[in-house]
Amino acid sequence: MKKKSYILVLAAMAAVVVLAGCEGKKQGNNEEADNASTDMAAEEVDSADDTIDIGSGVEVPGEVLEFDVSDFVKLGDYKGLEVTYPSVSDVSEEDVQEEIQYELEEETEYKEVKERGAKEGDIVNIDFTGTIDGEEFEGGSAEEYELELGAGEFLEDFEENLMDKKSGETAVFKVTFPEDYDEELGGKEAEFSVTVNSISEAVVPEYNEEFVKSVSDYETLKDYETSIRQQLEADSKDESKLEAQENALRIAMGNAQVDGYPQKLYDFFYDDAVTGYKNYAELMGMDYEEFLQSVMTEEDIEQMVLEQIREYLVTSAILEKEGQEINDSEYQELAEQMAKENDYNTLEEYEADYGATYIRTQLVREKVINLLYDSANLTEVPYEEYYKDDYAEEDVEEEDAEEGDDDLELELE
Repeated sequence: MKKKSYILVLAAMAAVVVLAGCEGKKQGNNEEADNASTDMAAEEVDSADDTIDIGSGVEVPGEVLEFDVSDFVKLGDYKGLEVTYPSVSDVSEEDVQEEIQYELEEETEYKEVKERGAKEGDIVNIDFTGTIDGEEFEGGSAEEYELELGAGEFLEDFEENLMDKKSGETAVFKVTFPEDYDEELGGKEAEFSVTVNSISEAVVPEYNEEFVKSVSDYETLKDYETSIRQQLEADSKDESKLEAQENALRIAMGNAQVDGYPQKLYDFFYDDAVTGYKNYAELMGMDYEEFLQSVMTEEDIEQMVLEQIREYLVTSAILEKEGQEINDSEYQELAEQMAKENDYNTLEEYEADYGATYIRTQLVREKVINLLYDSANLTEVPYEEYYKDDYAEEDVEEEDAEEGDDDLELELE
């Protein structure tokens, strides 16, 4: 249970954007369309600068989703697809204990301390200024920055110089950036002046029956751990099925040809994406321009939007060919169910946050992946074999981390 599918990772990222602002919905496949045979006129890429021409959409009058999908899509095979998927992974005792540890961390509180200096595991609130050759450098200064000592967020030498410092104290020290840090700072020596505003220590709850009662409906550790195991097993089954569904959709999209798109559809997905990422940037304490420089570029957003458009066009075409378009009555039923699944009391509340247009696109997607899954020829692959490339990448990342390649990523705050 150590690895999650890329689809679930993307879904988790999408959830973060949604939490940042309910209008910032992100759904769709971020996978490279390597196998797609697409003639999408709007997705012309300049080989010289890899920019996207977004001005060639076909204007279609009417509401966002009111257009003739056959004007843009020629379907290939989408039934009886050969689809592989991972087997359900075993849930180990280690997995259960990791989940318990996660819950303990979620319930951890931080208490300000004044009588001692900072130590590993503490959260220190700091103001700092970094200079190179007497000049401040970009991303090297911040105020009211919350740093967990020992978490490896900053360079080890930086954190070491804050150990044992008390609230109100200022430390002045030098740090040399690793040669391979980046082009601008690699190998350079910086001087930092850091003032410790406050120190907070972690108060981790004790794992006992009282804790279990406070976070669940269970009375004993055994019952609580049994429920965790059952939930992890259910999650693993869901992951396995979801991977099969997404693989089927990926193949069906690769078999389709898409030529152009309705401009109103592009505008909808683009505005939705930008709104969501602006809210996310605000949540992270950044302005949108900084977000575009450090997290995601405008080209990345445009490419993602075009892929969302492509996905919606193909799924809509499949429903139309199957004669299963979602009418108003079915929309009401399915949308109410989706609202409940997302912890909304009423569809009206759900629509107020997400909008009927977005909800309808998700209902179309959900209906199609179920249709593709039901008709596919499914081949189960052992979990470890299916994700063997992921495990190899994870091992490389762990080796890099062990080499002490810590970063001082100040520019993201």
